[in-house]
Amino acid sequence: MNEDVRVYKTKKSIASALVSLLKEKDFSQITIKDICTRSLTSKSTFYSHYTDKYDLLEKIVKYQADFFQKEMAHRFVSIQHGNVAKVIEMIIDLTAVNKTEIATLLNVHVPSADLSKEVELILYNACYSYLDKALSSPTVSVDYLAKLYVANAMVLLNWTLQNEKDMGAIQLASTMQQYIFEWVQNGHPSIGTNS
Repeated sequence: MNEDVRVYKTKKSIASALVSLLKEKDFSQITIKDICTRSLTSKSTFYSHYTDKYDLLEKIVKYQADFFQKEMAHRFVSIQHGNVAKVIEMIIDLTAVNKTEIATLLNVHVPSADLSKEVELILYNACYSYLDKALSSPTVSVDYLAKLYVANAMVLLNWTLQNEKDMGAIQLASTMQQYIFEWVQNGHPSIGTNS
């Protein structure tokens, strides 16, 4: 850490204040005064670190997205085809570390700072890259499969943040993804058809 400890603590207090306020009201209704009151800092201190509340939100979202990106890069590279459960469980475990903050930020949709869109993009890019290499002759678009994976992962992520980690739900999500990947790789099985 290159920052002075006092500066670090001040920034952490300001960021925590914003996240706390976001649990109570919409971002558009939060003022700098609200943030300063909650964080026990002055406006001049706030403005010495951030240009406005958007700058603060952008930095918080960027921090979370960068952390998630680094972890996903390490984990997705090492995955073996067919072990989707480990990646899905890793996503759940990563978000559990800052469960309250991430659950709150996933529901804030400001164009310049939308953690939900950032996480979706990170998952999409990691999955697309993986599938593009892993599937030799897919029968369905890799783009479609990556988007399906993201939708599945995001539903599970949001559900888990509202509830608790559920290995049954993780296994179900993994089984669904595994089935889809195998179906695409090996051709269309005759499920639900009357031949």
